[in-house]
Amino acid sequence: MHKLSLLKTSLLTLVLGLSSYAQASTDSATEKNKIISAGASVTQIINALDANDQVVAVDLTSKGLVEKSTPKVGYHRQLSAENLMSLSPTHLVGSNEMGPQSTLNLLEQSGVEIDIVNSGETVKDLLTRIDQIAKLTDHQDRAEKLKQKLNVQLDKINTATANIKTPKKVLFLMIHDGRPINIAGSNTTADSIITLAGAKNPAATSISNYKPISGEALVTMQPDIILLSTRTASKIKNMQDLIAQMPLIAATPAATNNALLTIKSTALIGGLGLESVNEALKLNQAIYP
Repeated sequence: MHKLSLLKTSLLTLVLGLSSYAQASTDSATEKNKIISAGASVTQIINALDANDQVVAVDLTSKGLVEKSTPKVGYHRQLSAENLMSLSPTHLVGSNEMGPQSTLNLLEQSGVEIDIVNSGETVKDLLTRIDQIAKLTDHQDRAEKLKQKLNVQLDKINTATANIKTPKKVLFLMIHDGRPINIAGSNTTADSIITLAGAKNPAATSISNYKPISGEALVTMQPDIILLSTRTASKIKNMQDLIAQMPLIAATPAATNNALLTIKSTALIGGLGLESVNEALKLNQAIYP
């Protein structure tokens, strides 16, 4: 009887020991991660997975997505190796837009893992990115719940756009001081948002990526609506301001109907993201009230 009791005690100790070891292994897997998130799309997913405790710093495009006390390391395209290395990160996670390459090389040589996640413009790309970041942060179980939530949003958009017979023509303009006005063609997040919203991007058939556009070329597309980022809209506040930048816009239905809308700048960074889908739903509601 005494031997049986000792055996039970030993087995219980072994089970508890293995359980503690498994928990310790899981904890160490996440505790060792010190992630710098370079790009709003990546930071949005990290937050949605409730993995922000693994983040030690973010780039400037993510500053509105984290606590004020979280260090900011500059713009994701212009990262400084010295600034990043001072934070002793284990991982730098971002899209294929982050750089420069010289910084990435220096970090990699210093033992920092460089994780360039899927940066595509489709819903499939977004789902892949969620899986990649979930694996990196050891939150695969939360990824499934996040994807379910995303699918609910997409179903809502699909229902809203199912009966649209004549899609509105929407052009997205990128405007920076001292540079030519650029238009979003195919293979851009702006185009994906416009399409998801149930509208048509007339530039997508002839232009890919972002390209400069003349006033004459824009007029031939006859957009019903002009779309700007919130960053651009902080300077160009209304249609009159836009016409002052490109006078020929006055000859479009968008100008005639004063149809100028905005989407969040952070929804356009690093491929189609969670915020991009939110903005597509809002855009749909604004275009087809």
